Parts: sequence; structure tokens; C-alpha cells
Amino acid sequence: KLSSDTMEVDAEEPITHTLQARFVSDTGEEAGPPLDLPINVTKEQLGLICNALLKNEEQTPYLFFVHDEEIKQSIQETLDQKKLNVEDVLDIVYQPQAVFRVRPVTRCTSTMPGHAEAVVSLAFSPNSVHLASGSGDKTLRLWDLNTETPHYTCVGHRQWVMCVAWSPDSLKVASACKAGEIRIWCPDTGKQLGKPLVGHKKWISC
Repeated sequence: KLSSDTMEVDAEEPITHTLQARFVSDTGEEAGPPLDLPINVTKEQLGLICNALLKNEEQTPYLFFVHDEEIKQSIQETLDQKKLNVEDVLDIVYQPQAVFRVRPVTRCTSTMPGHAEAVVSLAFSPNSVHLASGSGDKTLRLWDLNTETPHYTCVGHRQWVMCVAWSPDSLKVASACKAGEIRIWCPDTGKQLGKPLVGHKKWISC
């Protein structure tokens, strides 16, 4: 129950003492007029009060301080530990904590057509410049992520291109196919580097 000058907070223990307090931001701005608070009000309850005073649409977590001491349990505990006396209005300094939210992807940002068959494998280059895609059409395609256009179509595999992997410096990309061959390509030219690496008797899947 919140009014302009009084705050009542439910507590597990009977309220025997109150104090006058006001919420102040770390930049010195007051969140509202002084309130009558029970001295044993907890950090969690302070969070509810602060969010109500600031009229936040979503609950924001805060840290609270009195006389540069963080309130970790309750105002009373902090005052007792630091042997602080409160005669006038107590300033409770609040600091918002960072909130990180992961929001779901709700739409496709772009589509890059080109392969004649299903795309079986994909890999972004470590420098985020290129995208390599392997397909059932037996080709590896290299895409420019800035323009979202194909740069090169790398031909040579005899079967589906099952997996793709980049070198850590993004200067080479390897592709492996269902025929058990590994081919190395230069993303800047689309040319194959060296001969195919053979030896696997069945397809390479990772």
C-alpha cells in the first residue's frame, strides 16, 4: 500500500520501529517524498517499493546503500552492523542492476537462394565476412554476408557436400563430401588449394 508520504510493508515480524527514508538515485535525484518505513524492511521489499515509486513497467533489480554501505539483508541489520544512528531522514541510494534478456527470433532477416538441391551444411567464417554452404548439388558456395550475394561456386565434389569448416584465420575453408573426400578452398578466389584429401572409405559427416 503506497501513498504520498507513507509506505506500509508486510513483514514476518511485528513492526516495532519506523524511520523516515527517501529513495535517491546514485546521481542525486529523489524518487519521491520521504516515506515512513519499518526499520526491519528487507532488501527485497525495498526493491518493490522502489519499482513502485519509479513506476517501472517491468520489475528492475536494484542495489541499495545507506551511508555508502550496501543493504544486503535489511536496513536494521546494516545500521546495527555499522553502528549508524538515524535522527533525520535516511537517504537510501539505489542503483539499477544490468538486466540481460534473450529475445526469440520472430522473423527471417534474409534469404539467399542459389543451390539447386538441399543445403546440407553451413558455416560462418570466424571474421563474419563469409558464409560457406554445402549442398546436395555437389557444390560449395561462398557468400558475401555484407551484400548477401554469392561470391563463388566451388565445383569438384562427386557427392553431396556433408560438412564445412573454416580455418581460425578465415583464410581457408574445408569441405567434405559423401564420397569421403576433403577439399580445401581459398575464399578470396574460390579456387581449390592443392589436391583432394582422400582416405576415408565412407562419407565424412563432421
